[in-house]
Amino acid sequence: MSLDSTLSWPVSLQALIQQLKDIRQPTQDGLRQGLARCEIKASDLTPWATPHHSPTDSYGRMLVWHGGHVEVMVMTWLPGDYSAIHDHGSALWGAVQCFGEARHQSFELQGNLISRKAEQPFAPQQIRVIESGLIHQMGNPGQSTFLSLHIYGTSSPCSKITGSARIFNVPEGCIQTTDGGVFFDLPEEQVLSCRTGLTADRQLQQEQNDLLQQRRAKAERA
Repeated sequence: MSLDSTLSWPVSLQALIQQLKDIRQPTQDGLRQGLARCEIKASDLTPWATPHHSPTDSYGRMLVWHGGHVEVMVMTWLPGDYSAIHDHGSALWGAVQCFGEARHQSFELQGNLISRKAEQPFAPQQIRVIESGLIHQMGNPGQSTFLSLHIYGTSSPCSKITGSARIFNVPEGCIQTTDGGVFFDLPEEQVLSCRTGLTADRQLQQEQNDLLQQRRAKAERA
């Protein structure tokens, strides 16, 4: 995407793009501090907000900028929106700045068993670095909609930086891959591959199944 197309954007986002366009392998501290220096506000992201996203989508997502080796996206989280448990495909590094109080959990996969690693909730304005191989889940347990800014990068040009992201579909006991949103109840045409045999403890199975049923209920009411 041409830098000329960003000239009408908020100054904070222009500053971010200028930082990202030449970065290939940033340090965690450098990425976190660089994003903080941009002083991005939630209002700067409203042109990319999707508060009326389809109820079949687990959250709203909109591409802001693709620079070949890095992409910037805005996610919209309505009350009750949750991503599926997932990783980030081809992305090697990244960061998230959240503009609301999000639930955030990390997970680890050992063989076919996926288990909760840590609860790491987001506070408003907080920035977290995305490490290569991170498996996590974000969601909005509150009553107010908020946005989050996501940066995903690689060391060389890639058209689908988060392509072939894995979804750890606990309710159905499988690992799916997709090039799109990491949603619950992903439509069959968006599933690139599916491997069965995924297991989890009873508590995690119940929690993820509850989130799946809540998403289906929203879709049915629409």
